[in-house]
Amino acid sequence: MTPIISDILKKIATLILSTNLIIGCAQTVNHRPLSVAEYAQTDFSKSSIQRFWGDVAPANVEEKIKKEAPALRARFPEAINATLETAPLSTLLAISGGGANGAFGVGLLTGWSESGKRPKFDVVTGVSTGAIIAPFAYLGTDFDPVLFKVYSSVTRKDIYLLEPLVGLFGSALSDTTPLKNLLETHITPQLVESIAKEYRQTGRKLFIVTTHFDAGRPMVWDISLIATGQEKKAVPLIRQIILASASIPGLFPPVPIKLEIDGKRFTELHVDGGVSGQVFAYPAQIPVHRLNEILGLTFRRRIFLIQNGNAQNTYEPASVKIEDIVQRTLEVLLRNQENSNIVQIYYQALRDGLEFKMISIPDTFIANRSTEFDTDYMKTLMELGLEIGRRGDFWQDQPPAVRSKP
Repeated sequence: MTPIISDILKKIATLILSTNLIIGCAQTVNHRPLSVAEYAQTDFSKSSIQRFWGDVAPANVEEKIKKEAPALRARFPEAINATLETAPLSTLLAISGGGANGAFGVGLLTGWSESGKRPKFDVVTGVSTGAIIAPFAYLGTDFDPVLFKVYSSVTRKDIYLLEPLVGLFGSALSDTTPLKNLLETHITPQLVESIAKEYRQTGRKLFIVTTHFDAGRPMVWDISLIATGQEKKAVPLIRQIILASASIPGLFPPVPIKLEIDGKRFTELHVDGGVSGQVFAYPAQIPVHRLNEILGLTFRRRIFLIQNGNAQNTYEPASVKIEDIVQRTLEVLLRNQENSNIVQIYYQALRDGLEFKMISIPDTFIANRSTEFDTDYMKTLMELGLEIGRRGDFWQDQPPAVRSKP
């Protein structure tokens, strides 16, 4: 055997051994899904977990709203028999996805608190990085320091460990154990109990959106109700939901969530809520005037929407390298999807007579490093959010696509 052939065979053997080792330690997800037939026959409204599909009217929604009416009447007696002129204001905060760009939203909320103009939101929704922010925004301004500390000190290694070779044979290119640990540190039993207490006393709602990966549909989880369940089950489930909402498919592994309906046990895979929609306000199938009729209450309603990203795609001379083409394509797709989601929410608000307010990262700051979790980048974004938030009068009444051009 010649030395050249021997060397080639050694390299092939090494490659085979390395591949087997990689396959052996690849991170895979254990998943026991429903079959297509079982999925079609399953009544998901029978699940003991409080959630609903985000693309259809929630099942038994009128009955559920009626149950919550007493708490709202107690909190808003002035809404009984009120006119639109005398009705109290009810506010909804919708926080978009955006990865590391969530630092902008954190800074904005903190600065808004300092301005003294930040309301106590009746409904808070979060998608992806917005899902991490939402529980703290729901609980109020006292939790601003916690959020500020997390987003000002976190690094990529605090979110995920990149394992590209392992990922080729597993479920993801990275390991999200650091993010799981971060959620365990901050989504504590005490915090979950605070959410539950707030819901019991006021009826205020907290929703987080994931994408049901098997079905390819948005799933909206009622965290405020889930928090009132048994603590041993509620706390880990809420952590799982937040992790799933922030799990970018391919980069992060999908999150399997165990369920049991009609005696059948199975798992569902859930991934980043941004796959099905970058921001969520409320189901379009529920006209707000019908809510008022069911509750027997009249409100003026206002949506505040934080877009953790630039509103417009920026001009960049295109590269012809395959990795740059793929990256640019994903950036454009996601931003256009997000803007489409926002325009839909805007026209939904117009239909239902809601005031619409939104803010995005100013175009003077190019927010193009959402998955890097670079500390300096995030601190700069947070300071920008702080500066804008402290003004207290930063809201736009229309999405950029609707505003008249100068």
